[in-house]
Amino acid sequence: MLRTSMAIILTLMFNSKCPAQISPPGLGETNSASWLAIGLEQDLGKENSITSTTYFGLGRMSTPENHNLFNKQAIYVLNEELAFRFKKKWKYAFAFSYRWQNNYQSTPPYARDNPNGRQEIRLSSRLTYLNHKHTYIDYSFSFRPELRFFYNPDFMPAPKDMQIRSRFRGKLAFNLNSLETHRLITTAELFFSTTRNTHWSRIDYQEARLCFYYAVTLPKQKLELHLGYMNNLRGKSIINGVNHLVINIILKNPFEK
Repeated sequence: MLRTSMAIILTLMFNSKCPAQISPPGLGETNSASWLAIGLEQDLGKENSITSTTYFGLGRMSTPENHNLFNKQAIYVLNEELAFRFKKKWKYAFAFSYRWQNNYQSTPPYARDNPNGRQEIRLSSRLTYLNHKHTYIDYSFSFRPELRFFYNPDFMPAPKDMQIRSRFRGKLAFNLNSLETHRLITTAELFFSTTRNTHWSRIDYQEARLCFYYAVTLPKQKLELHLGYMNNLRGKSIINGVNHLVINIILKNPFEK
């Protein structure tokens, strides 16, 4: 099962300029989840050479006994990213993220493990190769290393206090019209990580995420809207899929003259 899933993901990655979208976070062991993000994207340099993207997002999830994707509050995210287009087909970015996440027990009544949640500070960078194929197809490949710091609510380090994670993603976008205001987007992403808990664990595959979006751009309103679905495939020998409903609302270049 794992080999089949990996083969499907790699096929998507290596058979896929893609528009940016905000990726929902994984929320751990659950059945269904929802994600809403409101963002602001602003071009800072000439010919879109520097772009700032800021967003606030929140996620909710079901309990293990139902599929109500709005049942429990799961996570709050505040993220800032600066991206630099240093070549026609190459982009580099770095980001800072603050996250507050609730973890719930796996048995009824599914109370929170820590009544005040867990905090995370994340530093990451991303190197992306972008290309435009024919008139209606854009694709990209990216590598994203992350350094994650975990804290209890009082900002004391959590038992598993640090993680180094690598993300490999392929992205494919189909433009549905010549103005490129309507698009279908699919992404496939693989995660590998090592976590410190007294000692560092070995670097190992952790999960995969498959996303499908419909994106529409409203130039006069300076808005970009994404409605999508993500399947978070967790585990190796036994794979559990978590279904996510995704909604992103992005305000584009509000300070443009």
